[in-house]
Amino acid sequence: MKKVTKFLSVNTSIPILIGIMIIATILDVSFLAPGNLFNVFNQNAIKGIMAIGMSFVILNGFFDMSLCTLLSLTAALACGLQPKIGVAGAVLVALLVGLLVGIINGLLVAYVGINAFVVTLALMLGCRGFAYIYPDEQSISATSDAFRAFGTGKLGPLTYISWLYIIGLLIAHYVLRYTSHGRNTYAAGGNASAAENAGINVRKTIFINFVICGVLSGLGGVLYAAQNGASTPALGWPDMHMLVIAGVVLGGTKLSGGYGNIWYSLIGVMILGVVNNIMSITNAQPWVSTFCTGAIMIAVLIADKFLSDARARAGLKN
Repeated sequence: MKKVTKFLSVNTSIPILIGIMIIATILDVSFLAPGNLFNVFNQNAIKGIMAIGMSFVILNGFFDMSLCTLLSLTAALACGLQPKIGVAGAVLVALLVGLLVGIINGLLVAYVGINAFVVTLALMLGCRGFAYIYPDEQSISATSDAFRAFGTGKLGPLTYISWLYIIGLLIAHYVLRYTSHGRNTYAAGGNASAAENAGINVRKTIFINFVICGVLSGLGGVLYAAQNGASTPALGWPDMHMLVIAGVVLGGTKLSGGYGNIWYSLIGVMILGVVNNIMSITNAQPWVSTFCTGAIMIAVLIADKFLSDARARAGLKN
């Protein structure tokens, strides 16, 4: 029992998630129906995939503002290029664009030393412009039936996209826990100077993590296009990047870097998903969901701060 109590005191997001689920159940007992719970997971799988990439960046103490418009740009490319180069070619181009944006972000932040907020904000604006220019400010429909079928298809109670998310979680867990890059990510995020003195290539680590984030953001755009069967220039704008960052932080990963794991991000994304589900149950306006997300995020950060201070006074590690 003491171990459970200690675990919950460290992971404040878990009691928050449980509490929100209890509220949802009180509002509608059908919330706990397996079909609805799977639906919450399915609806947030793409956001979760992008949160995996953002987790790597935040563990280094940075964040990526370009995610939201990179999402819309890659979705447009994934749909618009299908008649010209086929589905595989269109998807490849979209992923390569995500890779390119990640490389640019990584180079400018890690090797040139420009502030990550400024760099990724600039890329966000650039991608937004291209997301409108390429489709001539119009929506683009996917022409491939197979592409749309993948976006909406299911294997058991979960969509193909959800299974892809689960695979991504397992891979990310393995990388962060069992590889040198994972160890370097935590070390560089916790104390970059000490990591450098220990022989870790901090710049390379930061660069790789921005690349990971760029590729997974591009993949998110492809999956949104497949799920919706179309793309729009406004997809993801204006707050998708903030929701993804919120999901990572709500789960307990620290913005200062060096602390967190991929399962924390899963919890955070599910908190956002349950909040949205409650809004659907109560027929609330969309802005109410945004307000609730902000309020919950503040509550989690305050609780985490008090618990961190308490653990520090007790001589315990975070």
